[in-house]
Amino acid sequence: MLKVLIADDEPLVQIGLKSMIDWNALGFELCTAASNGEEAYRIVEAQMPEIVIADVQMPCCTGLELAKRCRETYGKLPVFIILSGYEDFNYAREALSFQAVDYLIKIDLTPEILTKALLTAKSEVETALGQYAWPDAESLDVMLFSQRFFIQLLNNLFETDAQYKAQADSLSIRLNYRFYCVAQVKITSDAKQSDSALYSSTLHMFEELIQKYICCQVIPLDSRFFAVLFYSDADDADSFQKEIADALAATFAMLFQYYSVTLTATAGRIVSNIMESSSSYYDAKQISSYVSDSQNILFFDDLPDAGSLRNVFNLSIFRTEITRAFEELDKASLKKTLDGILELLKQEHVNLTQAMDVSCSILHLTLTLLSNGSEIADRIFEAETDSYRSLYRQKSVASIIKWLETLEQGLCQEFESHTTPQKNFLVENTKKYIEEHLQERISLTDLAECFHVSPNYLSQLFKKYMDIGINKYISQKKINASKELLKQPELKIYEVADYFGFENAFYYNKVFKRVTGLSPKEYRNSLNGAPTSAAPSLQIPPAPGQKQ
Repeated sequence: MLKVLIADDEPLVQIGLKSMIDWNALGFELCTAASNGEEAYRIVEAQMPEIVIADVQMPCCTGLELAKRCRETYGKLPVFIILSGYEDFNYAREALSFQAVDYLIKIDLTPEILTKALLTAKSEVETALGQYAWPDAESLDVMLFSQRFFIQLLNNLFETDAQYKAQADSLSIRLNYRFYCVAQVKITSDAKQSDSALYSSTLHMFEELIQKYICCQVIPLDSRFFAVLFYSDADDADSFQKEIADALAATFAMLFQYYSVTLTATAGRIVSNIMESSSSYYDAKQISSYVSDSQNILFFDDLPDAGSLRNVFNLSIFRTEITRAFEELDKASLKKTLDGILELLKQEHVNLTQAMDVSCSILHLTLTLLSNGSEIADRIFEAETDSYRSLYRQKSVASIIKWLETLEQGLCQEFESHTTPQKNFLVENTKKYIEEHLQERISLTDLAECFHVSPNYLSQLFKKYMDIGINKYISQKKINASKELLKQPELKIYEVADYFGFENAFYYNKVFKRVTGLSPKEYRNSLNGAPTSAAPSLQIPPAPGQKQ
């Protein structure tokens, strides 16, 4: 939650602001209120609120002076909302000069006005944090792989249950529930924000609000759509569907009331196996044309002729080629896949719904499976005023095919110029995974399933960039880490072997000697100065990062 400080010398104003809205429901946490400017500045120093609501006229230090002082000391944060007892152009102009996001008149203040100002401030905070406080590399990696995982799940791109489980375990994703359902949500708004700003702020607010009502995972798609995977241990499917409908209705209403954004959702059938989530997702996409302003939440089973609808293009028939193309930046696989899809779209029986669906799916994969997918798509369609969103303007199968051909050509060019950085990224994350799982038995197959590539490809790539085979690399890492435990004389050698996932002490001895030239016992004796069968002057440093 974002922290908010209320600074006003009138106790009734403080009480009124605190009781005017449900702060927690909107994702805000109130700090201790301040009665003057100096007290407010001390609270800013101690509690670091992201947003400050400050009265223009306070003792010791006015709200404008407080804003100026904080701006000079801390930069863009905290974000300020200025309060005043009356409308004064000079005050408003000065507030804007300190980059206050809003100037509110107390007598006109309503819950709607206050909420709108807070949500504007929240967007400014997110922008400032995005510019000056990026998440660390590890958090970004987890976020990226988590998004890829759910996109693969929704598009049925896991070849086996074991492959799904391996990736889920590596990301600490636990989805063991009785029921699952996927909804596709569409964003529309008359707001003057850019598509990207509107999408980002709406997505973040939706995610915060919806999870107060129901367990779910929100999955970004593009600048107009996102998906939601709902899961529950409800007594039956009907109660789960009602739970979903109520959660969506409450969230939509709040976003519309406070954020001037309209959302519509279509939800697929409820399934009892997580691997069938893709079927629920396809259902949701199939009925997208049936949703309306009067019925903004629609379930697949609510349509009387739902069983006869089969217009959605199932990308899983291109599973292998798609996986190779996007995970390995393989131009040849990409061209083969998209050429095959284009050939199907050019057949006479294909309708507009099918053509739009498959193009949207390819766009979603581009934006989410590529680490900089939105930037790549923007470059490909830079000639269009609305960039890759020009897809949604197409009104015929022929124009959609032309759009998809442009995407194919652009992606092929991008894959040629960006292959090396992406492949290095895969190697670096493979190394990180090995480092974090040294106490487990790690096989090439496990690693390949974790990163959704073929074992042969991962082996060749690792050898190319590390100049060492992946199994040998794992052995070296395990042996170097085990040296630290061998320094503890009370530990038996078989205990050390077991700790690092070796099948038995004999195999550990064999690998240890192959890597170091010594047996574990000889290495331990060398630490104590005892003679060994190897050169007595041999010095083996501890593995980097191991505790002393």
